[in-house]
Amino acid sequence: MNEDTLRFLPVSLHIGIEEIDAQHAELFGHLVRLKRLCLNINRLPANEADALIARLRKHFATEAHYAAEAGLDFAAHTIRHQTMLEQVSKALKGASAANADVFGVLRYVEYWFERHIAHEDQELADKLALRPTSHSFTEAPPATS
Repeated sequence: MNEDTLRFLPVSLHIGIEEIDAQHAELFGHLVRLKRLCLNINRLPANEADALIARLRKHFATEAHYAAEAGLDFAAHTIRHQTMLEQVSKALKGASAANADVFGVLRYVEYWFERHIAHEDQELADKLALRPTSHSFTEAPPATS
C-alpha cells in the first residue's frame, strides 16, 4: 500500500486486507482532493462526482470478488452497497448544483464510508479470515517445511 495514499485512511478503519485497505485509502484521498477543489467554487463538478462513484463501484466489485472467491453469502452486503451508491449519488448530484452545501455533502459521504468500513467491511474481513483463500491478508501464512 502506498504510504502517501495510506495516510488518508485512519488506522481504526484498516480491515487487514491490503487491496481493500488501499482502495479505502484511495476513496478517502479522493474526498480530500474534492474538498480542496471545492474550496473556491463551493460546488462539486459533475465529472468529479462521477469519478468518485466509478471508484466506489470498482471497490464494491473488489469486495464482491473476495466474497465470491471465499464462497460467502454476500447478498445483504450487496444490498447495502446498492443503497450506499444510490444515497451517495443523490447527495453528490445535489452538491453539483449552485449554492449547494458541498462540504456538508462531502462530510455526509465520508460518514457513509466510515460507517460502512467499520461495520460491514470489517465483518466481511472477519469472515474472510476464517476461510482459506488464495489471498493474503496482513500476515503471511505459516511457513511449512
